[in-house]
Amino acid sequence: MRALASLLVASSLLVAAGCAAGGTVRGADGPGASGSPSPSPMSTRTAQSEEAPTPGPVATPAASDGGWRYAYVSDQPGSRLTGVTAAGPREAWAAGSEGDRLLLLHHDGTAWRRADPPPGAPAVPEGADVRIAASGPDDVWLLLPELGADDQVQALTAVRWDGSAWHRVPGRIDSPYVTGFAVLGPADAWAVYGSGRRDAAHWDGRSWTKVPLPAYASALGGSGSGGLWAVGFRSSGPGVTESELDQPAAMRWDGRSWRLVPTPTYAFAQPKPPEGSAMLDGLVVLGEDDVWAIGVHTFNHGEVDDEPADPPPILLHWDGRSWSRQNAPGDSGYCCPRLAAGPAGGVLVVTGSPRLRDTWRVAAPGESAVPLPRLPAIPGLKRSQFFKVEGSARSGTTWAAGTLSADGGFWSRAAIAELP
Repeated sequence: MRALASLLVASSLLVAAGCAAGGTVRGADGPGASGSPSPSPMSTRTAQSEEAPTPGPVATPAASDGGWRYAYVSDQPGSRLTGVTAAGPREAWAAGSEGDRLLLLHHDGTAWRRADPPPGAPAVPEGADVRIAASGPDDVWLLLPELGADDQVQALTAVRWDGSAWHRVPGRIDSPYVTGFAVLGPADAWAVYGSGRRDAAHWDGRSWTKVPLPAYASALGGSGSGGLWAVGFRSSGPGVTESELDQPAAMRWDGRSWRLVPTPTYAFAQPKPPEGSAMLDGLVVLGEDDVWAIGVHTFNHGEVDDEPADPPPILLHWDGRSWSRQNAPGDSGYCCPRLAAGPAGGVLVVTGSPRLRDTWRVAAPGESAVPLPRLPAIPGLKRSQFFKVEGSARSGTTWAAGTLSADGGFWSRAAIAELP
């Protein structure tokens, strides 16, 4: 597989209210879709545990005004979060793993607390991502690993929370991973696979079906007012040459099929580096005329001595008529730029690494990016990775889910940061 093609999958899989004034973050670390066939009931228990929150041992520093702050740090080692989603104005969910068990958290507008996982939830192998998405408080979906005889992930199964119980969704997604997952309603869920396949999985209320795509898709986004979009890259058409192997791709669902929508093309100046490639791997849909996408313009590093500097991330905006380039913040887009809806409108751009190191607010197209204060460092914790950053106009908060680890990486703990 081409090195640059694998970069898209790797970055997508990687980047798969608490203590505002500092102190110890407190977390509760205690122990169907319409159509036929209907999802089978799994539990009638409420999602949220009745246990009161217990303090974790990690003391967090005070956050700067207007910046990221810690909302939750688990007191259980070996835990990590790989997904977070806003389900309503005062409700959010996060998912990941604790050892080989599913870890599920729920935010009720006051604090993050551990939630009971769906009964019979499968083991989560080390390094596997758990995807979560929601269209509302009574429509929350999880994609869970289905293990084969060798205990490796062979496929994905979906479960859905309807506000009172978890239901298993019939069928499965025949891939061990997805790079994008979006839910528009109980009978409308989508998943895409990155550079590996040019099709999408669609739940239509009855079954999962394969829907062809005109390009490779790594991210999905949609809203009731903005429709459904996918972004990724294409390897043919305008701008694709012997030195520029891929160009950004944006696709829109018209209700029957996916249509490719023209996007700007990218090219390095002479002398051109080897295997140039431009691709998109992040997407935020705010409205019909307000869609944002982020990605990278990069090349196959290490093949020539005189390499050019990596350019800033690609940042594009759809105004209802066309996609246009925006001035992207950050020095380099080579690894892991991410995009999320901002808590006060516009979008947030996170650059530099999987850490929340550099975050910028872009209020509107054409406006300059404003840097935000960094997430404070915790003494003794030398590494942080936030795999998923997501915001929503419904919640007024942007969440980041991931893991913290001590110096030397001897343990890891699930963590959530918030930007109110």
